[in-house]
Amino acid sequence: MLVRLQQMKPDTRAVSDPAVKPTPGDLQIVQKLIKSELYQRFRAAYGDLTGLPLALRSKDYWQPPLHGEKQERLICSYMARNPNACSCCLETQLKLMELAEDHGQAIKCPMGMIDIAVPVHVSGRCIAFLHTGQMLPQQPSRTLFRNAAKKLEEWNLDITPLEMEESYRSAEVYTSQRQKALIELITQFAERLSDQANAIMIRKKSAEPLLIKKARTYIKSNITEPVRLEDLAKHLNVSPFYLCRQFQKHVKVRFTEYITRLRVERAKQLLLNQNNRISEVAFEAGFQSIPHFNRSFKRVTGATPTQWRVQ
Repeated sequence: MLVRLQQMKPDTRAVSDPAVKPTPGDLQIVQKLIKSELYQRFRAAYGDLTGLPLALRSKDYWQPPLHGEKQERLICSYMARNPNACSCCLETQLKLMELAEDHGQAIKCPMGMIDIAVPVHVSGRCIAFLHTGQMLPQQPSRTLFRNAAKKLEEWNLDITPLEMEESYRSAEVYTSQRQKALIELITQFAERLSDQANAIMIRKKSAEPLLIKKARTYIKSNITEPVRLEDLAKHLNVSPFYLCRQFQKHVKVRFTEYITRLRVERAKQLLLNQNNRISEVAFEAGFQSIPHFNRSFKRVTGATPTQWRVQ
């Protein structure tokens, strides 16, 4: 899907949404993926093959994602260093990330270039995006040059008209069909990264204290029943306050949030069976009411149970 952004007024305010920020544990996983041989080799091969930049960025990364990459366009590099122009880039990035939460998407920025983002999921959660782009959907035209020059003049960007035109002329051209092929290619790689991220999480969990391992086992065994912190603390012979502190320290999420996400994961597996009705799935997953199930499922996955099943 290709979305065209309308021309936006420059805005120097920071773009951020604390509700979408990944946890510290997620950020550590993303950093490990960036440093991994798997990612480094793919990024180099991808650049050589396509002539396009590629970057893996965490979900709360609020700088132009492709700035500083090997195949970055000259005009994009200048814009990333200009506050007003950079604000336009961040608006494009925010819109693209909203669209690409579940699957890869392409978007046309106000400068006429195409950017692509593909999500990297861990346990059903999007923790990062693979970004590529700074390509053109067709050969640059004089109209494109005039419109770009007008915007650059408004932003007082320190780039000459000749440099601007050369940057456009040297950009790779990818039709909508080729953009879809890129998204499919990067999506396949994103799944490899997701597998590696899950392996990192498993190794991390194996280093957890015995108390947390026992707590996880108890919750998983009783996930279809109401699970109270007080009951679990009594089962483990510790105080509820101590268990709550230790759980949040090592699991990185609140006790109730962990249970909710675990139930949503169970519900997702049950929804794969088309014979299971939504109401049956809700109670089989441990939710006590349909409205609570629907709200929790949409908050965690971004879609209703019915929408998720269709997707």
